[in-house]
Amino acid sequence: METPEATGATVPPEVSPNLLEPLVTVVAILGELGATPGDVPLAKPAGSLRAGLVTLILRICRAMEHRQGEATYLRRALATAGDNWATVATITRKWRESVASVEAAWATIAEDAMRLQDACGAVATTGATTGVSKGNLAVAVARETSACQDVLEAARALPVASEWAAMAEAVETHTTRVAEASEGLQAATKATEATVVTMLDTMVARERGRLVAVAHEPLGRLVTACHGATLFYRHLRCRLEDIEATRHGGPEAPGVAQGGPGGPEDLLAAVTVAEALWDASARLARGHLLGTLQKVRGLLVTPNATVATVVAQRCREATAALPGLLPQGPR
Repeated sequence: METPEATGATVPPEVSPNLLEPLVTVVAILGELGATPGDVPLAKPAGSLRAGLVTLILRICRAMEHRQGEATYLRRALATAGDNWATVATITRKWRESVASVEAAWATIAEDAMRLQDACGAVATTGATTGVSKGNLAVAVARETSACQDVLEAARALPVASEWAAMAEAVETHTTRVAEASEGLQAATKATEATVVTMLDTMVARERGRLVAVAHEPLGRLVTACHGATLFYRHLRCRLEDIEATRHGGPEAPGVAQGGPGGPEDLLAAVTVAEALWDASARLARGHLLGTLQKVRGLLVTPNATVATVVAQRCREATAALPGLLPQGPR
């Protein structure tokens, strides 16, 4: 595929490599989350934090693998179409639709990341506000001990009577007392068991809450970075809409006269800027980010400190490479 450098096109200095940074930031934050130990069950459809992140990565990969070539086709059409502005219009529209599709994909990814953050926030809140303490268990054990003592005292109180009728009544009273004490002990034992189970659930919930609390802040940054990626493609789509608005009038439209503002030279310059952004994002993904995302996916499945270090290093290298992805404009 031809690049602006290959055709001698120049890109104005207003096109900053910083526009591409959100794409790298998304991958870096995912690597950071993958390096965080532990996993947390979440409500469906995510299933768990790591499963939700793996699904997010698959969608990000699809968004980054956008089609290429429309920019070069449009620049060629502008140079060769002559009066055939219908050809230029068709190519511009197809390119804009491609960009809009990628923009929509990133908008959906940002929404998915936000839902994942909200699910983690719910778990963190639950872990912090529900459950029983060791004090609750101590109270339950004390009640069970007291109930056990009641059973022992009831059993020791053997009936004593001189007459048979009185003896039968005393045995019946004794039996009733022992039965009542046994029922009390049984209830107290069940209450202790239930308290133990609840206490264990509380410990698990609090540990889950701790894990998601650690992940909640980077998830917030991930949402912001995904919105940044969406804005990058929205910025590009708006540039293409401006190009469409210019070419709709054809070469004789007011303000599109040869050499005037909005003329063929300005139109070609606008196309060159859009092409530089579109191609740079594709080259960034192909040369740096897609391979790194595969490593992040493996990191989420099997945490590994060495892989986490590699991911972080690759993201730093991608950031350093951003200026070289865009041709230098006139100084």
